[in-house]
Amino acid sequence: MDLLFPLWLPILLSAAAVWIVSTIFGMPFLHHKNDWIGLPDEYAFMESIRKSGIQPGNYLFPDFRTREAMESEKVGTALKEGPVGHLSLWRPPLTMGGKLAATFIVYLVVSTLIAYLAAVALPRAAGFARVFQFVGAAGILAYSFSFIPSAIWFGAYKRTIVASIIDGIVFGAITGAIFAWRWPA
Repeated sequence: MDLLFPLWLPILLSAAAVWIVSTIFGMPFLHHKNDWIGLPDEYAFMESIRKSGIQPGNYLFPDFRTREAMESEKVGTALKEGPVGHLSLWRPPLTMGGKLAATFIVYLVVSTLIAYLAAVALPRAAGFARVFQFVGAAGILAYSFSFIPSAIWFGAYKRTIVASIIDGIVFGAITGAIFAWRWPA
């Protein structure tokens, strides 16, 4: 605890700053507006889901989670001919408050872990540039690259991946600058 206590302010400030910037970046009119595309006749699609009784959850189609399914001719044909994908259904009503709070908690955990790394690796009197370099690099790693395997496996567009990496670079730089500014002497 003695290791992290002197860093409580940069932990909180960086988590809050990243949360604010990520919220702004996530607004529909900015660079993430094209991460998603609408379905043709989306209300008919939504009604078909309602009628089928599909509950909130993550779905894979065709369902090839088992070895037997992967080896079946039916799944093999479906994987070749398509459509192939995944579907995530949220529990209604969709509220932003809980998602915003959970996102802040994630950023707080990330800032705390970065603070731990910095406290172990850097001396108390480290200069601004050294702290910025170390903490910024750790922030970029945390914010830019942790999601890429999921993006690859679950089909994110290259543009979405690039935009998210750019977001992570900005978030890492913000984290590095705040830690460097508030680093204990």
